[in-house]
Amino acid sequence: MKLVCHIGHHKTGTTSLQVFLSQNSHALLQAGILYPWVESQGATTAVMKGLTGDMEGVLPINIREAHNALAFRMLADAIPHWKVPPYHRELPHSKQMLIALRNQMEALMPEAVVLCSEVMSHFGIAAPQLITQLRKPTEQADFKLYCTLRRPDEQLVSWHGQQIRFGQAPAPLSDPAEGIKFGNLHVDYRGVVEPWLKRIPDATFLINPYRETIADGGSIQHFVKHSGISFPENLLEAPTMNVSQPAALIPLLREANRVLPKPAAQALAHEMADLTEGLDLPGTREVEFFGPAARAQLLDYFRPIHAWLTALTGRTAFFTDLEEMAVCKPVSDSEALRQVLDQITPDHLAALSSDEARRFVTLMCDTHRGAPLP
Repeated sequence: MKLVCHIGHHKTGTTSLQVFLSQNSHALLQAGILYPWVESQGATTAVMKGLTGDMEGVLPINIREAHNALAFRMLADAIPHWKVPPYHRELPHSKQMLIALRNQMEALMPEAVVLCSEVMSHFGIAAPQLITQLRKPTEQADFKLYCTLRRPDEQLVSWHGQQIRFGQAPAPLSDPAEGIKFGNLHVDYRGVVEPWLKRIPDATFLINPYRETIADGGSIQHFVKHSGISFPENLLEAPTMNVSQPAALIPLLREANRVLPKPAAQALAHEMADLTEGLDLPGTREVEFFGPAARAQLLDYFRPIHAWLTALTGRTAFFTDLEEMAVCKPVSDSEALRQVLDQITPDHLAALSSDEARRFVTLMCDTHRGAPLP
């Protein structure tokens, strides 16, 4: 029996892969591949699928992201300040979840088990003992660590957008004091990966740059191709998940999260496509969020981590475009914001359902461009 543990990283397509695996869990099990459930809702769905087979559609989050639920519960049970997010409801204690995992492996004896959780990428830095805790009920299986990593500047921008999508208002990445959190899992990839290899010394691993995942067509195609598992044909296709807002809109949404009541900020985010319909926006790869000083600092910090990754994977260079981290994009985030606001008209504002959001955007337009809205 083999166990492939995909720990993300964040913002590398794990959500789409989780949807694919959960959606096809019955067909996969018939082919000897277990995507295990960890709580009662998942168990109920597994029984139902035994009667009906797999069904198209995105399943509830405790089922499709079962191993994120497990990881959050393990972190919350081990670390006082960690809390399980409210969208993962009615979870048992992590010990019961791990027993459920062990029982499925022992009863079903699959050829392969797949765990998929970007939240597990936190284990190495936050609580490495959880790696050992996860391994104990899975000791009967050969363990393979699977991890996809983005170049850190691209990772940080993507995660910054994710934080804003979740309603947060983080400091700009260019902020010298609060922008880049050096030492966290979005930069310290050695801290993410190495504890797994130390605590599971007989593990094999596949650690690859995100651009190779994209070249293969995405996270699902890359996993099917490189996991070492023989997947059946004619599986249900998964929809694209976690579609990001255009980069030029990030400064506007960040400020909305900072100053507006949560319902108004959420309404603005949901209606942003209507607000900006027909606008000429700078491309995502054209907008600069760091500035030269922050980029230079990030590259300097990451060089020894990159050297470690390169040696570990036996590559000539893990990120072949590493030096591009020092190169600023052509349009600053403040200029991108101005370009967006310059094009907004009263007709665009009429698309907004929230009066507070409409007043906020109007004020932003008046503040960031020369002439106020008519």
